[in-house]
Amino acid sequence: MNYEELLESRNGAAMAKQSVPFGMMYKKMVDGKYNNIIDLRPELADSLVFSDAIATEAEQNKTIDHKRQLHFTLAKDSSGLYGVNLEQGGYRTFAQLLVDNPSIVAMPDFVNNTIKNLLELTARLHDMGIYHICYAPDNVFVRKGDNDVMLLFHGSAYSAINDQAWLYGESAAFVAPEVLEERTFDARADIYSIGKFIEYLYRQSEIPFELKGVVKKATAEDPDKRYQTPEDMKTSISSRQNTRKSIVSLVAALIVSAVIMGLYFTLVPEREDIEFVKPAPKEAEDDLLDDGFDPATELGLIEDTAAARVDEKKMREYEAKAEQIFRKNFTREAERVLSKIYNDERMGGTEKSFMAGSQATMQELIKAQAKMGSDAGLTDSRSQLLAGQIIEQVSNKLKAQMKEKEKKRNE
Repeated sequence: MNYEELLESRNGAAMAKQSVPFGMMYKKMVDGKYNNIIDLRPELADSLVFSDAIATEAEQNKTIDHKRQLHFTLAKDSSGLYGVNLEQGGYRTFAQLLVDNPSIVAMPDFVNNTIKNLLELTARLHDMGIYHICYAPDNVFVRKGDNDVMLLFHGSAYSAINDQAWLYGESAAFVAPEVLEERTFDARADIYSIGKFIEYLYRQSEIPFELKGVVKKATAEDPDKRYQTPEDMKTSISSRQNTRKSIVSLVAALIVSAVIMGLYFTLVPEREDIEFVKPAPKEAEDDLLDDGFDPATELGLIEDTAAARVDEKKMREYEAKAEQIFRKNFTREAERVLSKIYNDERMGGTEKSFMAGSQATMQELIKAQAKMGSDAGLTDSRSQLLAGQIIEQVSNKLKAQMKEKEKKRNE
């Protein structure tokens, strides 16, 4: 491609047109600079009612001081009104954005950066008695670069036009039925149109949990059954987002607990009971007893039943004390070690890093169980059983603490 072809290609891209409800948007070079122009549909430009309405909005537009409000001036020539000039900057319709980058709806902050920002601007307009009415993808704009959502042409300025379907053309599908049938302009009409806009965004994928119920309520045919204000709709989305986070945290905690217990019992070697002494045959024992054989007498042992009972009681006391010491020390160690994986950073990491960290944690607990059990004089099997119980108790305790933290964050 030579230089002339490169310039032609660039100019062609700059002049590419985008359809909007009131006409076609494109860039036009004026005095060496590209300006954003919208050529109005001829039937609109020729309408005296529409011309008066857009002139009224042009004056109204000057009073809206908001970073997401697109500003414009009327474009006229010798034949009269033909279009509008937009403020300097790079803009495209949301419909064009979805063509250029359809995966944007799957971005982590898309709902906050687009839907909530749109509701915030809408609430600001409502405070001024202005209603946008049509949130069709070709009537919602974004700034190139940061894709910040912006609005232009607020429908309440055109309430004098009897045929609202004619005004919006194919985009009328995004307009509330009471506007098309009765020309009723209020906050609930905007709620309906925003719901239709969200529905369109996810037409080729599943609507996220936090938006599914919201869309259903927003697009109710009966205006009284919709959200009454943008703030109500925004609050509902935030509440559902918090609910989803709580569910995810709970499921993650359950998975962590299952993985921890599974790793522990997988990594602890299985203990085999080996019998070293073969018991004497029952018949031989019976013969000796029948012959009057007394083990204590024959072996020179002195029978002392009371002393035996005392020794047995002391052994039980020693074992209970040993278990108490083990439980105390191992519980403290388990809390220290398990807190390494029961935290927001570990729970939010990748599965690979989580599994690696969990396995290292279990190895650490196994070593602690073996040492502390030996120090307390417990058998391996007994210390393993106690360790498993303690790990489960500590895991449940840490899970409850994480749920409480999540609850406080949501309040």
